[in-house]
Amino acid sequence: MASDGSMDSGIRLLRERVRSIPGLLEAWGASAGAQLASQPRIRPRRVVATGLGSSEAHARYLVWFLNRFTDVPAEFVPTGSLVEPMDPDRSKGRTLVVFSQGLSVAGRIALGHRAGFASTVLFTSATAEGLRRCGMTERSDCLEPLEQDETVEVIRFPPADEYTILIRVVGPALGFLAARVWAGSLARPGDFCSDPRSLGAAAARAFRAGREAGREAWPRMDGTGFSRGFVLLASPDLSEYLQNVVYKFLEGLFRPAPALQELLQFAHGPFQQLTASPRPVVVLHRRGGTESDQLDRIRQMCRSACLDCLSTASGLVSPTDLLAFEAEGLFVDALLDGIEREAVDQVAWPGRGLDGPLCDYPGPTPLLEASCAGRLAR
Repeated sequence: MASDGSMDSGIRLLRERVRSIPGLLEAWGASAGAQLASQPRIRPRRVVATGLGSSEAHARYLVWFLNRFTDVPAEFVPTGSLVEPMDPDRSKGRTLVVFSQGLSVAGRIALGHRAGFASTVLFTSATAEGLRRCGMTERSDCLEPLEQDETVEVIRFPPADEYTILIRVVGPALGFLAARVWAGSLARPGDFCSDPRSLGAAAARAFRAGREAGREAWPRMDGTGFSRGFVLLASPDLSEYLQNVVYKFLEGLFRPAPALQELLQFAHGPFQQLTASPRPVVVLHRRGGTESDQLDRIRQMCRSACLDCLSTASGLVSPTDLLAFEAEGLFVDALLDGIEREAVDQVAWPGRGLDGPLCDYPGPTPLLEASCAGRLAR
């Protein structure tokens, strides 16, 4: 244990946050903020979405949902690509959607492009009051003009403050719900539930189901089987936006990030590489039908190469649009137990304070200034 007790306090805080997730999903679904997200003022014709870290998963989930279940075409762009000027043909007539839980510098760089878009939607947990309370006045100074801009809509999800420890668990789960509620308002009538209260309750059930399945399915993170990382094979309904699960291993246990692959991709390179350098194979699949057949074939391949193959006890059982919440719960206890067993300090983590050169990189000064200014003339 660290001499200042930071290790124990970090584990306690992480466990408290994990326990709060189902209740917060239900509470936000019943909130006025969720009701506003379900009846957005801005209704886009085309979407360009971006985000970093866990926010990347939110942006990719939104793009996946819009392209699959609505008539609104959407594309994901890496935030780094927005450091340079954007081709006007890629922004004209489109809505820029930015996910940034804490309104980071990278999020503000993306917002600096909003003058070239028809409209902008910001998904964030940040409030001007909360940012000022945390001493982040430069962030609050950027947020307030956005709230007064008629071409910008701000969708908020809790918690306003998820700092102290490195890994975030609450905001990622709530960000998925905010994206689902907003995107669901654009879906074809009758295709999906659009009531945010019902969605919040369903998301909480999916998270609990995933956590229970994870308790049954995964071995404890004992530092042996997962020490060199693993391959994560996922249903195609998950493989496009599971970045947040990958990041949990990086930021929670400081382990190598699992290689994320779609089920069929396993036979096209990953299996051959694992045969030469064995690592565990973890499979997230839909229950029954085609994916169960694919799982049987994956297991057959793993047995022939003496590879460990682990899968959820009963497969993923939630509706397609809610699988994200099940996936959020699947690895929770394995991560919590691994962090405690290996005495990972989530308060005084490795490299803390040394990431400033990139985390605080403002990009071109005019671009960052544009994100904090009022609407620029086009």
